Amino acid sequence: MGYGLTMIPCTFRQLEIFLAAAEDCHFVRTANRLGISQPAVTHHILALESQLGRQLFVRRKGTTPVLSSDGIAFLDQAKQVLDQGAKINSFRRSDQALRREKITLGAGAHILDDYIKPHMHELFAEDPEVTVDCLAVETITSGQALVRKGLADLFVFSANQPDVSDLHSEVIRRVRFGLYASPAFAEHRHASPAEIGLLPFVLPAEGTAVDKMVQDALARAGVVCRDVAIRAPYSDVIVELVKNGFGLGALFETMVAEQIESGDLIQFDVELPPRFRTIYRLNRPQSPAVLRVENFLRRILQ
Repeated sequence: MGYGLTMIPCTFRQLEIFLAAAEDCHFVRTANRLGISQPAVTHHILALESQLGRQLFVRRKGTTPVLSSDGIAFLDQAKQVLDQGAKINSFRRSDQALRREKITLGAGAHILDDYIKPHMHELFAEDPEVTVDCLAVETITSGQALVRKGLADLFVFSANQPDVSDLHSEVIRRVRFGLYASPAFAEHRHASPAEIGLLPFVLPAEGTAVDKMVQDALARAGVVCRDVAIRAPYSDVIVELVKNGFGLGALFETMVAEQIESGDLIQFDVELPPRFRTIYRLNRPQSPAVLRVENFLRRILQ
């Protein structure tokens, strides 16, 4: 199979993502490496395949994607096109890269994966002179420490009402934190906290900061979880397990809004302590680039 270099109907970004995905053969790993969402990787690959009229990856349920014979043949062509693009870019003004300011952004995994990464292309389109490096942060304490040490310019996290005197903090949204389950548990939705504690639960990985946060929230609501049906390390996996009836899950409303609207999940009456989505930065004047990124976060996270 051959493709004329000037005739390939695709973008440089699609080719970059294709080459990264070809190297990883794991779309989630590719997404994390490129700082974008996994659906964005899949979207670019599908668009490229549609434009070429060829299947570049073989995908089977339960297995990682592998390059097809057409995908293998296309590798060299894609690399040549990107090499040409690099040569074209070399003609741009040499001081353009020097004017770019790198911003380091820390955030909780849910915020980073479900909100920031899917919208990052909007920031780059609006502000091409800014580069953003994203860090997944597990606890509010570690994120605040990154800001204090100058290792992160901005930090976003959903936690209890912030009380930080040495950092600038701004609550941008109050997030409801509740108990959710599949409709199969509907008869228990009005149960007492003690009765709810006897039902099966889907919890985060044992011993993690997220697990501690969930257990503390349940305890404050009077729920003592006595039946752990299954544990999972990622919030999207927990949502799927809860939706499929494995047990109750303590989740942010922002994680399950679509499932609630579609009727796949119901909410229990027990009120868990709410969380507050908050932006943190040093309490001193910031560069215009940091403030622009902060405004961008404020807009997409409200």
